[in-house]
Amino acid sequence: MKRRDVLLSALGLVILWQVFALIVSRPILPAPWEVFIVFFQELGKGLMIHFGVSLWRVVTGMALSVLVAAPAGLAIGGSRTMNRIFSPIIYLLYPIPKVVFVPVVFLFLGIGDTAKITIIFLILFFQIVVL
Repeated sequence: MKRRDVLLSALGLVILWQVFALIVSRPILPAPWEVFIVFFQELGKGLMIHFGVSLWRVVTGMALSVLVAAPAGLAIGGSRTMNRIFSPIIYLLYPIPKVVFVPVVFLFLGIGDTAKITIIFLILFFQIVVL
């Protein structure tokens, strides 16, 4: 895609958003300029700190999943015995939507950083092991 196409698409999306904002009531769908104003106000009130914490959680969860799942996948793929033991478990848990694990993780770990990192880990773990 050319830069011009991307800019025109973004402009079209903002125009469409403005049209829908005029049709729908303000609390449900505010106008784009209202959202941009509030966004820049929130940047000064600590939004970047929250962004940084969220980024740390995502990077930590991804790193842990790669560090655990890649060797596990290689071990399972390289050993016939490990494959027989762990493949049924992995193929049983792999198709389950990972959102199912959220209440269980929150129940055992609370709603802190550990639980959030664990959820990211679980989402990525099966993708990496099966890959």
